[in-house]
Amino acid sequence: MTCVKRLFILSLVFAIALVTQSWSITNAQTPDTKPRPTVSVTGRVTIGEKPAPGVTVAATTLIFPQMLVAQTISDADGKYRLSGLTPGQINVSAVAPTFVLPTSPLSYTSGRVLNLSTDEAVEGIDFKLTRGAVITGRVIDADGKPVMEERLTLTVLDEKGEPLRNQQMIRAANPSVFSTDDRGIYRIYGLPAGRYKVSIGDNGGGATLRSGYYRKTYYPDTTEFAKAEIVEVTEGSEAKNIDITIGPRSRTYTVSGRVIDGDTGEPVVGINYAFGVLSRTQNQSMMGSYTSPSSPTNSKGEFRLDGVAPGKYAVMTVRSNFGLDTNQPKVYCDPVPFEVTDADVSDVEIKAHRGLIVSGIVVTDAITNKAALAGVSRLLVSGFNSPPAAAIQTITTSITSAIAADGSFQLEGLRSGKVSFNIGAFSAAESRGYTIARITTGERELPNRQLELSQDQNVSGVRIYVQFGTGVLRGEVKITGGTLPSETSMLVYLQTENPPGRIGGVTVDSRGHFVLTGIPAGTYDAILQVLAFGPNPGNGIPKPVHQTVTVTDDAEAQVSFTLDLAKKEGP
Repeated sequence: MTCVKRLFILSLVFAIALVTQSWSITNAQTPDTKPRPTVSVTGRVTIGEKPAPGVTVAATTLIFPQMLVAQTISDADGKYRLSGLTPGQINVSAVAPTFVLPTSPLSYTSGRVLNLSTDEAVEGIDFKLTRGAVITGRVIDADGKPVMEERLTLTVLDEKGEPLRNQQMIRAANPSVFSTDDRGIYRIYGLPAGRYKVSIGDNGGGATLRSGYYRKTYYPDTTEFAKAEIVEVTEGSEAKNIDITIGPRSRTYTVSGRVIDGDTGEPVVGINYAFGVLSRTQNQSMMGSYTSPSSPTNSKGEFRLDGVAPGKYAVMTVRSNFGLDTNQPKVYCDPVPFEVTDADVSDVEIKAHRGLIVSGIVVTDAITNKAALAGVSRLLVSGFNSPPAAAIQTITTSITSAIAADGSFQLEGLRSGKVSFNIGAFSAAESRGYTIARITTGERELPNRQLELSQDQNVSGVRIYVQFGTGVLRGEVKITGGTLPSETSMLVYLQTENPPGRIGGVTVDSRGHFVLTGIPAGTYDAILQVLAFGPNPGNGIPKPVHQTVTVTDDAEAQVSFTLDLAKKEGP
């Protein structure tokens, strides 16, 4: 089976680490000689009104990479205590696979998000478990043979039997419960009470390389959503014999072609490539998340995609390892569309162009903290630019460069147009506190950290001035005049005016607390925003609340928001 890289997921994770930089809350602190403060969290686990002994309660980080920081077991009274925690943002959850816990609408994790303060003893973080429901059955093909290792999908319905507009992500402790076994049997447990439609197969949708696919089929044996039967389960109930007979496996096809130099016509050797589903909205073509095989183009510039389902796609060159692989050709291209119907597709030609180079130096004169200076070597400079408006649009990707010992960097493979710069590391912990103060080229300061690259123009002498922030903003949110729907979350971030930019994006926890760390000294517009994730958010979501705050290095600023739900917005 071809080894497939999910480049979009990796790019997204890396983009988050760069864009959010240090503004994510982490447990990593600048090393010092002070004793580390400790925090404790206590609560009780119950089932109904009765204590639930022997339940694991775990605390994990929310940032990438997510890590377990503490765990314990509830006692005979259902009580638990997590101690030895450090300040920062964590998620605390009871681990009970056959039971149901509320899911955070923002992080889609079960449990409670907590923003912990120094030497804080948090009490009353209770978990009321409800018994999960079960849906089980068997999937066979038209010949009566079991359909093995195929994933089922549950569509959550409203009271009218229609799909919820924002489908809830059902996360099982064991993801394999959504797949059939060697007998074609599946058993999905730990489900919330509700109404579902059960299906298997995906019509070959998505940018996936595989040997074949099944047409989407609903229980009981229909390919039409309207004819599918509703499976309703209550707390602790089990729906049995939800069996599905699926049609024959459909075949996939091979797509092949060449990558050539757009100027010379010579083959481009050793470049990675990727393909994605092509869609069109508002007169604009868009290539969504994409997938790449593990092998680059061969000595003739040829590429091959085995296992593509019928559909409309686009293919393009991509740089491996976020552009850090120095052996890859420094090229770019516009995505090339193709369509698979009922036969292999050949002779797809991708015209790649030699990319432009931007080089310069990272200036750290403003950083006096020795540990922060040492951490600069782990940072990367990134440059982002997008295809022209007339071309097929793709998810923005970056060209990156390590920072040499003398502070120099070089971004290779950029296209002409506006290039936006950023700085960060592969993890939020290593990025925390570092920001770009300004960027210059020659005597000119770049507005909005953007450089306009002309065709065939390489630029040198770019100076990126980096600062390191040690300020902290801590606060709380008070809600008056009502309560927010359960399908909402609150987010706090900082807005800068010159240059325009956004800092942070931290979730307000279940107690109304939040904290931002690694903030550079300055005055900001602190913004509280309510995010709606439910099926029917309506027009009752309050507008963002603003406050002006001043943050200084090595100090903690406080801010308090009041969210008045009784206040009517607009006329």
